[in-house]
Amino acid sequence: MKRRSLLLGGIGAAAVASALVWRPTDKGAPHNAYFADLNRMLKQEGPGKPVMLIDKARLDHNIDLIAASVGENKTYRVVVKSLPSIELVSYIMARANTRALMLFHQPFINLVASRLPDADVLVGKPMPVQAARTFYQKLDAAGGFNPELQLQWLIDSPGRLLQYQALARELNVKMRVNFELDVGLHRGGFESTQYFRSCLEVINNDQEHLSFAGFMGYEPHLTGTEAVLEDESVQGVLAVYKSFLAVASEGGVDVSSLTLNGAGSHTLGIYEKDDTMNDLSAGSGVVMPTDFDTWHLRENKPALFIATPILKQYDSMKLPVMQELADIWSSWDPNRQKLYYIYGGYWKAKFVSPPGVPDPLFNSTNQAPVSTSNAVDLGVDDYMFLRPTQSEHVMLQFGDLLIINEGHISDQWPVFQETG
Repeated sequence: MKRRSLLLGGIGAAAVASALVWRPTDKGAPHNAYFADLNRMLKQEGPGKPVMLIDKARLDHNIDLIAASVGENKTYRVVVKSLPSIELVSYIMARANTRALMLFHQPFINLVASRLPDADVLVGKPMPVQAARTFYQKLDAAGGFNPELQLQWLIDSPGRLLQYQALARELNVKMRVNFELDVGLHRGGFESTQYFRSCLEVINNDQEHLSFAGFMGYEPHLTGTEAVLEDESVQGVLAVYKSFLAVASEGGVDVSSLTLNGAGSHTLGIYEKDDTMNDLSAGSGVVMPTDFDTWHLRENKPALFIATPILKQYDSMKLPVMQELADIWSSWDPNRQKLYYIYGGYWKAKFVSPPGVPDPLFNSTNQAPVSTSNAVDLGVDDYMFLRPTQSEHVMLQFGDLLIINEGHISDQWPVFQETG
């Protein structure tokens, strides 16, 4: 019995020691000066509900970095799905001195044609032919937007080209088409020049209804690397472009007039000195959700935040039915000592302030329960702040974007409606 007691005691001591080793450290703290100022401002000027904030000074910083990275001899194309507000897009276009946009949703194409009639639009994914038909049906012909000159439809296969050709003939319009290239992502597009040759023949034989506008290749598979222009992976992407450009040139195309689009926020910085592509895209890098905290964007600053009021506060951890478990949990984890219920929740976002906030105890779109350490000094009506993991779609969930400039709400910019 003594031996057994000794053994059990040793196991118990080991378990206690292990628990102490793996015990979480206290990561909590009050808001820093930046978020404390935002908190005070929102309590005075905010609407008392979850809001999406854009820091204008940080926005300007990011726009300037991206525009400079694109360089003087290339076009910066703003990816609108990641920045779904006409006012926001217009502001970026003006500051970056560009009229080029990339769009991914049919209603947004019509909206841009109506609100930004001088825009140059490249569709960023191959649309069903019915989506193209809907665009022309809803287009205001008197609005000033001329799709024959200002809109490029993306073509990913010979079959889709024939569908668009049939629609162009039916509607008696001329459609500009840009060909999606598979440069390594393997998410569709032309893998070889074999089928492109036949597509070029279709266009050349029907110049009344079709015109060739260029190529688009997307390579987010390079995101996790610190790739530079000379790397083999990047040169492989450019080699695909060059093979298609060679075929186009052989077919009598003036390749200097083509839109040769590539990159994205993650990889745009690679191509500043490249002379193959002349049109580079970026969207989310302007506002910097957490998914874009990558190597090539290391100098960009987070400019987009969710701010949500605290509805309820408890000075100890509480769980329904299992209060003993809550007491043990809070004793072991110092970041589970206080409990707050925030307004809303279950967004694609991560808490950024106060520091050290774990994931909510459970997901709720109504009142998410959030625990913190005792070092957090917030109360009811104070705000907590999150960074979205992505900007697209998440930005559409909060109504008008609140633009923060010099410590005040300077503007409210409406966001797109997903239906149209």
